[in-house]
Amino acid sequence: MQQIIQPRVLVLAPLTEEWRLLAEAFGCRYPIEPVNGLRIPCCYLRAWRVLLAPGGHGKTQCAVHAQYLADCFASAEMLVCAGAAGSLHPDLSAGDVVVGTETVEHDYRLLFATRPLPRFPAHASSVDRLRDAARGLSGFRIAFDIIASGDEDVVSSERAAAIRTQTGAACVAWEGSGTARAAAFSGLDSLEVRALTDPADKEAPQQFGANLPIAMANIATLLTAFFEGR
Repeated sequence: MQQIIQPRVLVLAPLTEEWRLLAEAFGCRYPIEPVNGLRIPCCYLRAWRVLLAPGGHGKTQCAVHAQYLADCFASAEMLVCAGAAGSLHPDLSAGDVVVGTETVEHDYRLLFATRPLPRFPAHASSVDRLRDAARGLSGFRIAFDIIASGDEDVVSSERAAAIRTQTGAACVAWEGSGTARAAAFSGLDSLEVRALTDPADKEAPQQFGANLPIAMANIATLLTAFFEGR
């Protein structure tokens, strides 16, 4: 497998629907090749040397998939977690994109000791290139800020406010810290890119499904500009 396919970047979209929408959006511009022989379904964009895979739901499952792919492909240099999120920032709304400057694990709860929450910085030069790519785009806002990560559906304004106070994050999602941990373990660069589907309140379950296609299309637009500039 590695003799034919040598990805530099492994992109994990946590949910199957996120993965499907992202692959469709990329496929509108470049051919996508299905990859056989792996334990999870993947596709390959040869033009960018990008492998796109479903990450699985939750930090642990996404970390398992990320580590598996990192072990399969010695050519990989970077892991990217790309998917939907709930907004924690009053100026960001559905369709806007947050590029994580760092990912903070908000549900890492210690009762026997007091330590700061685990934080995983993004690959700095890639964040800079994403800033450059963002300048040429319009139609949605692109923020560069902290992303909160935890295995929790945030569906109340009170809980969203608490996580923002706790972490300083602009949005909240599930899997990013799992991917970041796998990247750190394997010595790979790490990025998390999230598009907002909902305001992390009681309307989140309905808005998630309605806004997911727009959110993933906007992630695809930004990542396309990023990969074309690499």
